[in-house]
Amino acid sequence: MQLLGTVPLEKLTPSRIWSALDRESRSLAARSLYAPGEEKANREEANLAIASALRFRIQAVRKLPMEKRVDYLVRAVHPDDSLASSLLTKLHLDHRTEMLGAFLDSLEIPQKNGMIDENFELEPVDATRLTAAASSLRERFPADEVEIYLATLVAMDPEVWEGLATAP
Repeated sequence: MQLLGTVPLEKLTPSRIWSALDRESRSLAARSLYAPGEEKANREEANLAIASALRFRIQAVRKLPMEKRVDYLVRAVHPDDSLASSLLTKLHLDHRTEMLGAFLDSLEIPQKNGMIDENFELEPVDATRLTAAASSLRERFPADEVEIYLATLVAMDPEVWEGLATAP
């Protein structure tokens, strides 16, 4: 799957990235969104999307078992950018932390478990450094996972990560 370099930057959205994900990755993200202790607002946004896609009442969706909601979210919902952003964030933070940490470490950005230190002032990163960090990731992790992660960074914060869009 090739998103960076083939999809124009202005059309690279979280929804488009979600559409490019395989079923297994979507399921991982959806299960993480519905995990106990997760933000209620994100779960409710997903429930509303399911209700809308299936023309169900929201109360009926809330009563569905988690696995059924995950299944509907994976195969029947075309999430908007807000929901897709939440799902992609959960996918990466819950299942690809090592890759996130390796990328941020290679850029010398302070992080903990793949999350940028809240006291660090993130500014646009030089394209040369981004290219080197991306190449390092591609050597260590599955190509599709790296591609999705890098595309997600660009889609969610193009000002900081724009250099990835042109990286080879």
